[in-house]
Amino acid sequence: MSNYSVKGHSDCPICEENTTYHQLKHGRKISYIGHRRFLKRNHPYRRLKKAFNGSHEEKNAPPPLTGEEVYNRVCNVNVTFGKTQKKNIVKNIWKKKSIFFELPYWSKLDVRHCKDVTHVEKNVCDCIIGTLLNIKGKAKDGINARKDLVEMGVHLELQPQHHGKRTYLPPLCHTLSKFETLSFCGCMRGVKVQQGYSSNIKSLVSMQDLKLMGLKSHDCHVLMLDLLLVAICGILPKNVRHVIYPCIFFNAICRKVIDPNSLDGLENEAIIILCQLEMYFAPSFFDIMVHLIVHLLSDA
Repeated sequence: MSNYSVKGHSDCPICEENTTYHQLKHGRKISYIGHRRFLKRNHPYRRLKKAFNGSHEEKNAPPPLTGEEVYNRVCNVNVTFGKTQKKNIVKNIWKKKSIFFELPYWSKLDVRHCKDVTHVEKNVCDCIIGTLLNIKGKAKDGINARKDLVEMGVHLELQPQHHGKRTYLPPLCHTLSKFETLSFCGCMRGVKVQQGYSSNIKSLVSMQDLKLMGLKSHDCHVLMLDLLLVAICGILPKNVRHVIYPCIFFNAICRKVIDPNSLDGLENEAIIILCQLEMYFAPSFFDIMVHLIVHLLSDA
């Protein structure tokens, strides 16, 4: 609606210039980590060093932009449509002024937009499934991700090990063996649901390639709500299963009825989930869609 730029180091429209990012040297992508600053000041995660980036977290969460601040950024933005026109040399994160700012009350609203929960949920689901099953092009772990860990000086025990012409990657806590991958895909292959609940999950599973393909938004929604936790229940230990907590979080916020008094607790839970994911997943896992989990309940 505001044509906010989604490329660069300030992809988050809530944090904007205060977005915490890390430019990955080997993965050549931007990682949005550092979610400990959203925790309470006395939270024990803030004092952990080895599990995160090797230092304590002293920063506070950035204040969200108000409607007046956004209006001051876009009020003088002039947009010229057409491909033949020369591009504006002055770079601005906000590309145009939304027509809704013509309403006298729009800049005074606390919630001026709504993030697409389904879009965020699908991207997070693709990240988790692709990483667990090591799907080519979707997995967030690999030799470049391990080199970035070495570059950042964290989890050095996971650095690539070269044995002649071969490179060995030490397994992560969520790395599945061939047998566990077969068990995961076999569980999905045997799923039977009632008509209208979801698409035919069986047709989305490739036992030959050991991957899930052709997932639609609603399929990801069903996976995150019910099926994923069932599939990993027998193949991952309890403490590792708790790392995949976005499933439970999305299950809570996608209910038909939500108690308003529980929103603060859910927001704190979302922050803890992201911090736990930072402990066990490579920095390449944290794209902008994963980061937006921390802001989903700000629109509620």
